[in-house]
Amino acid sequence: MNRWRVRGAHRFVLVAVIAALLAAACTPAPSLEDYVESMERHTDAYVDESQALSFEYQSAVEDGVRRIVAEGGADPTGEALTLVTTQTVQYLALLGDAMDRYHTAIAPLVPTSEVVADHDAYAAAVGFVVSTLAPTRAAVESATSISEVQLALGSSGFADGQLRWTATCSALEQAVRDQGRGIDLRCVLPVADP
Repeated sequence: MNRWRVRGAHRFVLVAVIAALLAAACTPAPSLEDYVESMERHTDAYVDESQALSFEYQSAVEDGVRRIVAEGGADPTGEALTLVTTQTVQYLALLGDAMDRYHTAIAPLVPTSEVVADHDAYAAAVGFVVSTLAPTRAAVESATSISEVQLALGSSGFADGQLRWTATCSALEQAVRDQGRGIDLRCVLPVADP
């Protein structure tokens, strides 16, 4: 009786494994068309949002500096620094949220085997840029001059990450084109320079 139960359990496991293998074999291979459509949809949404954030940020800084100059306060340099650091930290926080949502959307997409390595490299580059934003914000917050703000942005992993983002994006586009399908991931620097 005991042996029968053990053998019956083994049979059940064997049947379940065979059924899973058959189901996997019957699952259609990912379509390059579907992959491209998903990537372009998510990328368009991210780029549109990030460009709007960049425009709002640049407008807020320019308008604020004009106001400070026009008012001619006692410490225009200090006021300008406060404005720039506050606006930059806010911009990087909003941008980080948009990037994180983009990364979450594209990372799990399943491309065809011919482009999977390039897809994974691109998703990793986006994830890397996301990971640099918190320390970059902290460096900007602690800046004591406009040049220190620029240094915090230019010497951070954020700046290097943007170049990696662009390079891996271009490589992914080329890998898809090599398969006979066009794709537009808008491979420019992902954000305007603050």
